[in-house]
Amino acid sequence: MPAIFFQRGLAPLLILAILAVLAACASIPDSGPKVVQSPNDSNRYRLLTLENDLQVLLISDPSSPKAAASLDVKVGSGDNPAGRGGLAHFLEHMLFLGTDKYPDAAEYEEYITEHGGTRNAYTSFEHTNYFFDIDAEYLPEALDRFAQFFIAPRFDAEYVEREKNAVQAEYQMGLKSDARRGLDVLQEVMNPEHPYSQFSVGSLESLADRPQASVRDDLLSFYEKHYSANAMRLVVLGSESLNDLEKLVRPMFTVIPNRDYQPADIEAPLFANGELPMLVQVEPQATLRQLQVSFPIKDYRGDYHVKPVGYLGNLVGHEGEGSLLSQLKAEGLAESLAAGSGLGWRGGALFSVTVTLTQAGLDDYDRVLQLLFEYMAMLREKGPQEWLYDEQTQLAQLRFRFKEASEPMGYVSMLSSGMHYYAPKDILQGPYIMDDYEAAMLSGLMEDINPENALIVLSDKSAQTNRKSVHYDVAYSRAPVENARTAAWATTAPEAELALPIPNAFIAEDVSMAELPPKNPEHPLVAWQQGRQKIWFLQDDEFRVPKGATYVNFRSPLVGQSANQTALAVLYTSLLTDAVNEFTYPALLAGLNFSVYKHAQGISLRISGYNDKQMVLLAQLLEVIERSKFDPARFENIRTDMVRALNNAVAKRPSSQVIDDLREALLYGQWGEATMIRELEALQLADVETYADAFWSSATAEALLFGNYEKAAVAELSSAIDGLIAEGPAPDLPPLEVLRLGEGEMLQFVVEVPHDDAVVAWYLQGDGNSWSDRAATALTAQTMKSGFFQQLRTEQQLGYIASAFAWPQLDVPALVMLVQSPSHSARDVANSMQAFMEQLDASLEGEQFERHKRALINEILQPDKNLWERAEFYWQSIAKKQFNFDGRMKLADAVEALTKEEWLEYYNRVFLEQRHSMQVVSPGRKGELPVDAGKVMRSATAIKSGHATYVIK
Repeated sequence: MPAIFFQRGLAPLLILAILAVLAACASIPDSGPKVVQSPNDSNRYRLLTLENDLQVLLISDPSSPKAAASLDVKVGSGDNPAGRGGLAHFLEHMLFLGTDKYPDAAEYEEYITEHGGTRNAYTSFEHTNYFFDIDAEYLPEALDRFAQFFIAPRFDAEYVEREKNAVQAEYQMGLKSDARRGLDVLQEVMNPEHPYSQFSVGSLESLADRPQASVRDDLLSFYEKHYSANAMRLVVLGSESLNDLEKLVRPMFTVIPNRDYQPADIEAPLFANGELPMLVQVEPQATLRQLQVSFPIKDYRGDYHVKPVGYLGNLVGHEGEGSLLSQLKAEGLAESLAAGSGLGWRGGALFSVTVTLTQAGLDDYDRVLQLLFEYMAMLREKGPQEWLYDEQTQLAQLRFRFKEASEPMGYVSMLSSGMHYYAPKDILQGPYIMDDYEAAMLSGLMEDINPENALIVLSDKSAQTNRKSVHYDVAYSRAPVENARTAAWATTAPEAELALPIPNAFIAEDVSMAELPPKNPEHPLVAWQQGRQKIWFLQDDEFRVPKGATYVNFRSPLVGQSANQTALAVLYTSLLTDAVNEFTYPALLAGLNFSVYKHAQGISLRISGYNDKQMVLLAQLLEVIERSKFDPARFENIRTDMVRALNNAVAKRPSSQVIDDLREALLYGQWGEATMIRELEALQLADVETYADAFWSSATAEALLFGNYEKAAVAELSSAIDGLIAEGPAPDLPPLEVLRLGEGEMLQFVVEVPHDDAVVAWYLQGDGNSWSDRAATALTAQTMKSGFFQQLRTEQQLGYIASAFAWPQLDVPALVMLVQSPSHSARDVANSMQAFMEQLDASLEGEQFERHKRALINEILQPDKNLWERAEFYWQSIAKKQFNFDGRMKLADAVEALTKEEWLEYYNRVFLEQRHSMQVVSPGRKGELPVDAGKVMRSATAIKSGHATYVIK
């Protein structure tokens, strides 16, 4: 849920266009205003404007093991030249492939990876954002390589030709993505004079050479026009002092040319005059029953002190009693709703409301629209509410006051994109400011949310279509909406019980810190163990925020032993979540997160956030759990929605589907979509309620309290959950099991994925499950990942997705090579994987091996950045029975102990000569399977039947 808009999700139609602008700064001299920091933020900040007009934010964090940097250029796919769809995106790809100072196309990727880092970039409609992180001591060298992107990129003609294939692969990968397809339709129904109507991703056709200009010439022209220092924002985070960071950054980035580029205002409206209201019907790939209603509004990004879109998004997207979603659910019309701003441009934006419909809602979507406009009429009639605005202000101030550290790379990327929007002193607090209540502005926004200003997009397999979109071949139709219909939407909706939210009772009032004991333990200890309860407890003495994590794992032998049990447990937890949604949603807004979900051995309940009202929320949750009675209509809708989601697996990215198939083949207690659909469709509400009673009768509870708690919280928690847990000895739990591949065993699991691309996921299991096996396997993945990407993606252009990574399941070590290829057969892909594996040891020099080893150790031992990462580490350690909480150190020590000779012996024996191998293959349109890959299998059930396993007790 975004920090500003208080919404549950983002509209799929706009998801590719969304730019999460969350923090920023503007040009100021060193003597200018200081940025306002959270009291919980110990970093030091400095704003600079270099001689070339490049605006820079420096962040000094001496304790950070990672350094990071991001440069954002205020140019994106909305700036593509006419007829050159995807050029901005293509340019983003090309900057990674060599500069005059560092001409080797693989050099940047290799340097970052060998020194513990990652790198990436994205292109949106208005921005292109480049970012990386790296082990902190190597920031200067990495930053020098990074700076050259914006000084002297080579645009080598050979790589221009090759990388067009990567863009084409990315385009083809999205052909069955409903998000990409929806955006394609949106761009077609837009005003063609609006720059956002252009093709965004690019293809071989749009990037082809032309008689009047090669694509390389157009790249150079585009770069030389738009990549200007004054249009860039740079953020650098390092462990150095601010003075040292400034000494590092100034000479590197001052030489970026300032071409004084100024983005032109967009005068054309997004929809031509008279085009709205418009009804668009789209036939999706997935079983997607969705209604999205979008309204062109003003560009309010400059009004961030008011945040009118945040205020309205909070109300329309609310899920509590009296909300629009509550009424839609009560009438059986909808399952979920999201509201807020998505697409924005210089001069305007779209405010969108996205509703996931039930079948009844699809059949009567006019009623859904009537209720939406009735809710808006109610808001306009009551007018802006200053008390509601003040409540949102209070919540935003709490979030800023107790803001916690996050991943450095994500942090700098977020800041650099936002630097174009906020005033200097608001660089950090900008997303949280909401201190200027302007009723007239709020009312003006509400006036724009009306039937005459609506773009209505209905997505369903039954859509009535009469045309195809150009780039993604989407069947759709567009038609004006008659006045009589909009008038009907604007009439009073009978029997609608819509109301403003009530005051939020979960807002934290007591934010004091609990007193620490004289000698606080180093890690959680068992503070209560009696009957079927066991509670671990530790007060946080490092992060010191008025928050805490209450995690309870209810284990039972009635989970995971059959597909029927799994279906019952998943459906039961979904019904619980739905039953408590109206009162947990205000808690969520107030910074109290709740989840209940099925896991491998039971059901987990988590509450996290401000500790002040946690026990109040827990008591209400347990009251619902103890009832175990559910509304039959909600049961039917939730079950139907789950079945639809499983059917929609065919619309997932093919590589994701193949990884799902691999997971099912390895883990006992995992079942595929067809099996789960069959089980769900056979269940009745009485089955779930009977199962719930049996589950709680057999359950044991293990809990963790970590954070700002007094010791008395242990007894409170024990007393609260006592009513759920039966007396008597706890039943034995079946162990967890992972498929164990034997030495030299080779399997080929052929799966059917409805997509033209070929996919190979080659799974190679370690020789055993010891710490040394885990270390050797993880180190192998570390040494492979950079070269694998460079060889199979950049050089050979097998596909957009080409990666090698460690993939342990329940700590059983393994690595995976994954490629999705639109151009090559699965056989060719597997041959390339084999060739890469065979040359890896020869290409790895001694110093390079040591760099990889150090990077992996640093990654393993990377400190937790916030309370939640620490809580997760403790919780996972407890689940693994690592009660000394030393798993990270044991793994790091095992990596440290490996010599190159020992690793090479392990690599050659385990991953080349006597492999423990499973290839999961979707052959795609070429239909060719890899040869000599082992016994061919066609189902996960057949693979697991009677097979040896690792038993995890």
